[in-house]
Amino acid sequence: MRLLIKYASGWLVLLCITQFVQAQAEQETPQEAADEVLQSSFITIRDIIITGNKITKDYIISREIPLKKNERYSIADVLKNIPLSRRNLVNTGLFIDASVDFTNWFSDSMDLVVDVKERWYYFPVPYFKPVDRNFNVWINEYDASFARVNYGLKLILNNLSGRNDKLNVWLITGYSKQLLLNYTAPYFDKSLKHGLSVDFQFAQNKEINYLTENNKQVFYKDPTRFVTEKLRVGVGYSYRTGYIRRHQVKLSYNVNKINDTVFYRNPEYYGNNAREVRYPELSYQYQYFNVNYIPFPMKGFQWDASFLKRGMSKSMNLWEFSAKAGKYWELAPRLYFALQGAATLKLPFDQPFFNQQIMGYNDMFLRGLEYYVVDGSAGGLSKFTLRREIWRPSLNTGLKSRSYRIIPFRFYVKAYGDLGYVYNHTVLNANPLNNRLLYTGGAGIDMLSIYDLTLSLEYSFNQLKEKGLFLQARLGF
Repeated sequence: MRLLIKYASGWLVLLCITQFVQAQAEQETPQEAADEVLQSSFITIRDIIITGNKITKDYIISREIPLKKNERYSIADVLKNIPLSRRNLVNTGLFIDASVDFTNWFSDSMDLVVDVKERWYYFPVPYFKPVDRNFNVWINEYDASFARVNYGLKLILNNLSGRNDKLNVWLITGYSKQLLLNYTAPYFDKSLKHGLSVDFQFAQNKEINYLTENNKQVFYKDPTRFVTEKLRVGVGYSYRTGYIRRHQVKLSYNVNKINDTVFYRNPEYYGNNAREVRYPELSYQYQYFNVNYIPFPMKGFQWDASFLKRGMSKSMNLWEFSAKAGKYWELAPRLYFALQGAATLKLPFDQPFFNQQIMGYNDMFLRGLEYYVVDGSAGGLSKFTLRREIWRPSLNTGLKSRSYRIIPFRFYVKAYGDLGYVYNHTVLNANPLNNRLLYTGGAGIDMLSIYDLTLSLEYSFNQLKEKGLFLQARLGF
């Protein structure tokens, strides 16, 4: 516990430093550094001309532009907000690219022209995905077995009505079965600040991770029947203030079941000798995105904080607090440095296995420890990455589409180091990575392209004297 406190204190110091650097950066804005003439010269925006949008509504695009029609601004404000407008548009996830510029400048007035390249929004996607946590586990520990694959159809309808709303319908079978319906409308009111969402999910699986030993997931499989079942029904509300701050609240009701065999293997899976749990879940998340590109930030600052309350009885009682932050610098042309951190606290400390996931799940992992998981009630990590852009090629597809005639790519080489710690108040001799400082490092290559496609090939090492190649892939459908 003492080591956890030291780690948390160190992370708090790093966070304070990044906040101070951010505050200093905000003090040195282009407006304050602009020439006195630009500050004292004013101009009126006569019109905002929007082109390239066939589906997206004009007012959804206009919402992302700080400059408004028939309003008067200093020239310094105009010069500052034109690149900010492009950044806001790209970060909506609606466009492959966007440009904002001024035109028809006469005397003390001008027009703005906004040109966007829309994505394909509708994807009937054939679904084929290993059930394991990542490709490295699937390939190296299960020999890329097709028996451990889910397949089916994902119907993804983004920007369904032109208001950046989304409808997802998943029909998945194979190793598990899953039915998912989700609709999200981020702007349902005239002020374009309030959003709503509804979702329904039903899943059955023939395999379940019921225990962790040697910091590896232990599975039980029954090829003849499903061993676990989940039902979730939920609603959500979102509120977006300005351009970089977002609030989300979600409320759901959940029913989870395991069969007798799983219960006998781990009676503390749900705790309290339960084979079935029914519980409400309430979550709140605040997000701050002041970065150039949310899926792959290179400049700026972002952070988010979240709270989750799962259950209200002895059979399920979890209070979870989480925070993540990242500061990104351009040290020199095409040379970038990133400092990222995350922390999670679960109360009370005595949680059933179902509520103990921390390290090694989703994006909470150390590069070089992808084969391991570390469960517990509190933990955190820090990541340091130095990147250099080395190549910016483009692929000419020959298509007549203005959005897809040229496909851009960016390649970066990088070096990195990670630190992490997970506290479990129960001494677990079978899981040696708990309650100790973890560190990894390595070097690799990142590739970035349209649809937020990111491929990372990394050669990593860890304190267990293990090393090897790891592949990370992400696609923003």
